[in-house]
Amino acid sequence: MANVQWHKAKSILIFNNRKILVALTASLNETARMTNIKPSNISNACSGKIMSCGKYYFRFIDDKVEIALSDVGTLKLEEYDKFCNKPRKVYANTKMNRKNWKYNKRNEESTESNSTGNNDCTSNQQVQA
Repeated sequence: MANVQWHKAKSILIFNNRKILVALTASLNETARMTNIKPSNISNACSGKIMSCGKYYFRFIDDKVEIALSDVGTLKLEEYDKFCNKPRKVYANTKMNRKNWKYNKRNEESTESNSTGNNDCTSNQQVQA
């Protein structure tokens, strides 16, 4: 049997699209199960290779910074990055809110039928009079 050295799991902070702390997790795999996001993507977001993943921002908990349970719901992403002295780029709130939206294009026929429908109503009223 090979000697496998396991390293200690790193705790992760999860921030929502409004950049507010919403959860603390004990490990990368726990975070992946909770958010249904691949662990490799979460790891890339924590390390700074990508900005966000799945409408969430992820950060490893820094040893120099103390996080209490009372910080959940109040701690902001920018504040945490300042505490860690690791400034990172983040999306503007409006851009993060619109991420992964799918737009439905209206058919030109449906808009034309609505405009002709109004004309039909007026012509019906004239006929009835």
